[in-house]
Amino acid sequence: GSFKLSYYNEYKSYLRIAMVSMKNITEDEAEVYDRQIRLWGVEAQQRLRSANIFVKGIGPLGAEICKNIVLSGVNSLTVQDNRTVVESDSATNFLIRTSIGKTFGETAVPNLQILNPLVKVECTAEELNSDNVVHYSVVCITDGTREEYERVNTLCRDHGVIFLAANTWGMSGFMFQDCGHDFTFVAPRKVVSTAAKESDPGKHDSKRRKVDKATEGEQDKNELEERSERFGVFSDALQAKLTDPRFASHVYYVFHGIMNDIPREELRTYCDNLTTKYNLSVKKRVSEELLDNLDGTLVPICAIVGGIVSQEIIKIVSKKDPPLVNTFFYDGLAGTGSIEKLIL
Repeated sequence: GSFKLSYYNEYKSYLRIAMVSMKNITEDEAEVYDRQIRLWGVEAQQRLRSANIFVKGIGPLGAEICKNIVLSGVNSLTVQDNRTVVESDSATNFLIRTSIGKTFGETAVPNLQILNPLVKVECTAEELNSDNVVHYSVVCITDGTREEYERVNTLCRDHGVIFLAANTWGMSGFMFQDCGHDFTFVAPRKVVSTAAKESDPGKHDSKRRKVDKATEGEQDKNELEERSERFGVFSDALQAKLTDPRFASHVYYVFHGIMNDIPREELRTYCDNLTTKYNLSVKKRVSEELLDNLDGTLVPICAIVGGIVSQEIIKIVSKKDPPLVNTFFYDGLAGTGSIEKLIL
């Protein structure tokens, strides 16, 4: 009993101190987000609390992303999906199960709002343009085409807005993100060996600045540093060469073909030509099983890819921990995910 009371008083004391630091976060919010604050700190939660997120496409993948973003405690989430819900949609989307005949967007809003009343959730039918894109911190487009991804990415780049694209095809999925030409964030300091420093003294000191961990709300003993990363635009992901083709995900070749509008019946030949271009052996070519499982929407695949997307949005907004640079591929048959740096 005395131990529990002591712990409770310590917790209340911590909460009061945190409240002073958080300024614009209410006591209700502090209690709801207590575990998150302990995980990534007060400053990171403040940044989340100020973020306005836009997600287009509230299919099974978009639903997973929106659910995670709302629970994280952002300021607002705006969704857009003017498609009409049909009976078959209700089997794969937990946000629209009883709303046949309505649009995806208007159906998702009340169900998302229930998950976290502290976040402002709304729906819009308006397409993104130079006037409204500036209202958002992050724009995420799901289930889009290459043309849409490139157009919205360019729009976001021009106005300094973070851009993400994502999609799934059966057992495969991908995520791409563009955080701008020079994105800064805070992460634990990398330990570089003396031998590495002596071989290239300047390499390991560039674009890094030591950060006082107390200002970031850290409770551990890790020393933090400020780092920066350069990102490319979506068209880079289709033009840049693989860093090491031997270890590339087979989904990369599928992604490349689908984004170039290659018909499914020609995808086998297209992928083979692409692997041949990289001088890969027959064993490294895309499997028939993967190419045969590109149809339909599988909720577990959407949950995995959606989890990665929402994780990246949280990291980008909070500026805690290194973001993935810059494309993620998931192979559901192999049960593996891989990151490719596709930047020109």
